[in-house]
Amino acid sequence: MSSTKSNIPPLLSALISTSIVIALNSASANAAENSLPMFKDVTQNSGLISFPAWKYGGPATADINRDGYYDLLLTNHDQWPVQLFYGGSKGTFVSGQHLLNQADVHGISAADYDNDGEVDVIITLGGGNGTQPQPPRLFKQTQGKFNDVTEQSGLAKMGARGRSARWLDVDNDGDLDLIQINAEKMIAENVPRNLLFINQGNGQFVYHSSPLFENIDAEKVLVTELNHDQLPDLITFNAYSPLQIWLGEKNGQYRNATSQYLPSHLHDTSFVTAVAQADIDNDGDIDLYLARGKSYYQIANNAVSFDKHNGRLDIRDEGNKSNDGISFTSKGPITLEDFYHFPRGPKLIKLPVYIGEWQSRIDPPTKPMVITPELAKGSRAKHTQPGWYINYLGFVTDGENKGQHQWRLDWQLTDNLAWDVRASIGGITSITPDWQPQALGVDDVLLLNENDKFTDISSRLPPQSKDNNWGVISADFDNNSYKDFFVYRFGELNKRVNDILLLNNKGKFKQVFDHGATVLNTHAHGDMGTAIDINHDGFVDIISGDDDNGQWHVFENTNKPASSAAHFINIEVGYSETGIDPIGAKVIIEYQHPNTKASISQFALVGSVSAAHSQSLMNLVHFGLADSQTVNNVTVIWRDNSRIVSEKITADQFIKMGN
Repeated sequence: MSSTKSNIPPLLSALISTSIVIALNSASANAAENSLPMFKDVTQNSGLISFPAWKYGGPATADINRDGYYDLLLTNHDQWPVQLFYGGSKGTFVSGQHLLNQADVHGISAADYDNDGEVDVIITLGGGNGTQPQPPRLFKQTQGKFNDVTEQSGLAKMGARGRSARWLDVDNDGDLDLIQINAEKMIAENVPRNLLFINQGNGQFVYHSSPLFENIDAEKVLVTELNHDQLPDLITFNAYSPLQIWLGEKNGQYRNATSQYLPSHLHDTSFVTAVAQADIDNDGDIDLYLARGKSYYQIANNAVSFDKHNGRLDIRDEGNKSNDGISFTSKGPITLEDFYHFPRGPKLIKLPVYIGEWQSRIDPPTKPMVITPELAKGSRAKHTQPGWYINYLGFVTDGENKGQHQWRLDWQLTDNLAWDVRASIGGITSITPDWQPQALGVDDVLLLNENDKFTDISSRLPPQSKDNNWGVISADFDNNSYKDFFVYRFGELNKRVNDILLLNNKGKFKQVFDHGATVLNTHAHGDMGTAIDINHDGFVDIISGDDDNGQWHVFENTNKPASSAAHFINIEVGYSETGIDPIGAKVIIEYQHPNTKASISQFALVGSVSAAHSQSLMNLVHFGLADSQTVNNVTVIWRDNSRIVSEKITADQFIKMGN
């Protein structure tokens, strides 16, 4: 392998000429069609020990100790500390320092903000339901140990309802600045909703006014680079407000370019839960997958799952001041299986269940409890207390359920006591809600970048993309040279369902359910994850977090097609000779198809491949090569336009470029 350097400031478009793009299109017809990747759950032997908890988006993935293996920072939101796990050569993880033993954690971001060669971490904290805004916590790494330097950094002076922090070079001066995208303010504050801090180069940050940015209505953000000006751009979103595209400008300002980039019918696209960026057609620019679904609070409004085959009813409703109910039938006794409320402060510790005419009170069941008609008989009495009310009303006198038992479940909240309320009952044959159950599915969106505008190609997506999807990650899982997607599905109200693997073959996506990368038979829900090669075998694995008191899982890619059809190259992007860290670097590989000799290019942007609340530093860049065995050129361009080129690289290697 030889290396050459060039000081010519390139544009990415100049690197990928028209002739190469034409050749790529002709070569794509000959891309190898490999066997489907299958994954194996190796969590038990991986060393990744986690606890049942709320996840609040996927992990922050970065090579924290710079040993060439990805490490993980895991969010657990409300009960457990932020967990650090170091990856190793055998595909296993070793627990590191717990960074923050504090509740209300949302996003985590990792980067070297002080340019000392060690990766640092920032963690956003919520604002106590909006009443106690607080700053993020900044942890500086020194020789492998993390120390909280929030106070001395200048970040402690301005608090917010923290959601998503991002490291990026706003002013393009070579060091990393900080932005915070936060939840809507609930009390009168002198501090803007969103905050931008400029890095002073001495470990200090200073607030910088950016009026349009400060009023963005979002809680999540993906950092990208769309218009080739070396300034970071933002894709901001949440489930409640429309996705927007903001172009970075000089002096830390941002311009809303949503109408410039999105087709008119997508200008008000809400319900976006996560965004992945990937060059799906190998033309050298950023394409986008928008995972869409409904959040917990949107679900908690007349939501029902009824499995008639198994006789199970699951309900979720809002926890605000309200009353509601549902009628149902059974052939015999019913079973109360799981009653729960998501507490909204200390006002309500338990939401009790009242049974029958005499309203016998029991604690909300967490284990199956059989209720016979005799126990619950009697007319519906007045409901005066917060709780669930179950009544047996006698036999059904007509219709297809004639002769079966008629029941009634009511629930009442006398104040805004919970974020949501939930109930599960077994033994049911039919249901009749007092209201129209809401549809939870929302169509995902696939956007193809064509001449710096996005075209809606969602019609290429299979049917299951029209679901309640909470996350998406991207990688070339089958090494066929095209970026795939893995989509996390919320599932039923109280039942985990298979996530979806979308295999990309020449721009056409195949939906795969039996991939093995979902742990079923739990009450958790699909949330978010990361796609990394944990054991350096050249095939990308999956780390997934299941929300709603779920756990973290490790899935090894066990698909090993013939090596001639699934080559790869992995480039570790270090620091430039000018001292620029890897964030925002562009990686371009160029090679030839072994049979047609057509030129092929692939492109990746160092940073987060996908994002919800956390930000990753994905500088170990994986490319599938299909049956190509040699890469002619690998070019890395840092954000100051410095570059390095490596030539004639044999496939199936892990190489490093930069310092």
